Amino acid sequence: MTTQPLETAPMAPAAPAPRAAYADELADRSPLAADIGELDGNAGRLDAGLGALDDTELTGYFAELAAAVEQADPGPAARGGWEERERVRVSVWVRTAYEHPLSAAVFGCPGGPVAHGVRAAQAAELGFRIDVGRGRAVPAKPSAEVRAVAAVAAMWAVTATAFGTAARPPRERVVADAWTVVRETIAPALVPEIPTYSWTRGTW
Repeated sequence: MTTQPLETAPMAPAAPAPRAAYADELADRSPLAADIGELDGNAGRLDAGLGALDDTELTGYFAELAAAVEQADPGPAARGGWEERERVRVSVWVRTAYEHPLSAAVFGCPGGPVAHGVRAAQAAELGFRIDVGRGRAVPAKPSAEVRAVAAVAAMWAVTATAFGTAARPPRERVVADAWTVVRETIAPALVPEIPTYSWTRGTW
C-alpha cells in the first residue's frame, strides 16, 4: 500500500509590519525624505522642516539691530523728550529688522532662549527709561516694568506679523503700527498728570 504524499499549501509572502509599511510608503511618496537633512547644508538647523538659525547667528542678528538703534538714539536730551527718543528707537529697530535678509527666518520662529533674552533685555532697558522719564515719586500703575514688557512684546508681534503675511505690508506702515502700539502702552506712565478741579455751587 502506497501512501499519497501530502500536498503542502504554498506559503504566502509575509506582510510587512504596519509601521514599516507606512514608513516605506511615506518614503516613496516624499522625494524630500532622503535628503531633507541637507537643506541649507546643515541638518542641525532644521526644526520641523523649517530652517532655523543657530545661536551664534541669532546673537549676531540681534547685535546688528541693537547697534543700529544705539547709533540713532538721540539720548535723554532729545528735543522732543521721551516721545521722540522712543519713537526713534522703535522706528530704527523695526526698519532694520524689515530690511534684514535673516528676519523672515528669525520671526518665523521667534521663540528660543536667545530671542527671549533679547526681549527681556529690551524690556528692562525700556522700564528703566520709563522710570527715569517719569520723574515722580509715585509709582506707575501698572508698573514701568509691566508696561515695558507689554510694549516690547507688541513691537515684536507687529514685526512678526508683517513677515507672516503673504503680501508683506509697506515698511513704513509696519513702523507706524509698531510705534503706535508702543506709545499707547507706555505714554500713560510718562505723560504728566494734569490735575483736575471740581467746582461746587457757591464757589464763584
